[in-house]
Amino acid sequence: MKTKTIEEEILKEMQDLPEPMQEKLAKIVHFLKKEIIRPESNEKNATDELLSVCGTWEDDRTIDEQIKDIYSSRKSTNRTETILKGLKV
Repeated sequence: MKTKTIEEEILKEMQDLPEPMQEKLAKIVHFLKKEIIRPESNEKNATDELLSVCGTWEDDRTIDEQIKDIYSSRKSTNRTETILKGLKV
């Protein structure tokens, strides 16, 4: 049975990890099953759910005007550079 093989692979990967990491992975798997891979949902329900959260976009400007506005409102930042400096590679 292929499912059993996949389960064994996952367990084998987790065995070498410290217990706190195993607990985090278990929480991630639980989250994925509950929120992402909900068997009762289908693509239409997922789309409807997303659209209900997003609302509608109303703007009388042309696409070019909207794009120009987006670019003009951007600010230069070195946040990414600061974050990457803290990482040891």
